[in-house]
Amino acid sequence: MKKGQLILIPSALADTNSARQFPQDTLDETFALKHFVTERAKTARHFLKAIGYPHHFSEVEVMELNKHGEDDLRHLLQYCEQGIDTGLISEAGVPGVADPGGIIVREAHRRGIEIVPLIGPSSLLLALMGSGMNGQNFHFHGYLPREDVELIKTIKTLEAQSRQEDVTQMFIETPYRNDKLLPVLLKHLSPQTDLCVAANLTAPNESIVTKSVELWKKSGIVLGKKPAVFLLFSGKLHS
Repeated sequence: MKKGQLILIPSALADTNSARQFPQDTLDETFALKHFVTERAKTARHFLKAIGYPHHFSEVEVMELNKHGEDDLRHLLQYCEQGIDTGLISEAGVPGVADPGGIIVREAHRRGIEIVPLIGPSSLLLALMGSGMNGQNFHFHGYLPREDVELIKTIKTLEAQSRQEDVTQMFIETPYRNDKLLPVLLKHLSPQTDLCVAANLTAPNESIVTKSVELWKKSGIVLGKKPAVFLLFSGKLHS
């Protein structure tokens, strides 16, 4: 029996006009599914409702991704094993990128299940596109250390690597910690280093601003609890 596919479904970065963030093919393929895996069922149902999902949720199974080992993964991929396509929905943006869904994708590969990524918004790529920094050489580091000594050491290491290798350094932070991270960045980065703050991507109040650290210090910034991607670059751009 042919196995079902694991369909990787990006979710909206912002609630406003959710359906407009996706091509029609992505919506059509999502609407055809009745089995989903997600980090939180409530979030997934909210997303599906926002994009106009046509089925009643009493007809739909939304399975939550836990981190309890291989038995859970086998359960979450049971429909694929039975020949039924299953959708993997991210909390925000694309599955498997800064998202725990990668563990399901890896297990699906191990089991010979076909993976089908759908097109949709990625905060990382949108931020990189809008930053004006090096889009040919970039590293994503996820969350930086929280402890002050390690955080400062990491910031300085990323800056030095960017200068030496012309690499764009990308990272994120929990929104409620944005205004704790920013002063540390501005204090410990060199004045000439460029810092991009890309906040509330795809929302009506989206903001993508790149300035030198020196100019950020003059203008100031208070992000509050807006979801954001941070990028720094201290190298040279080559045409």
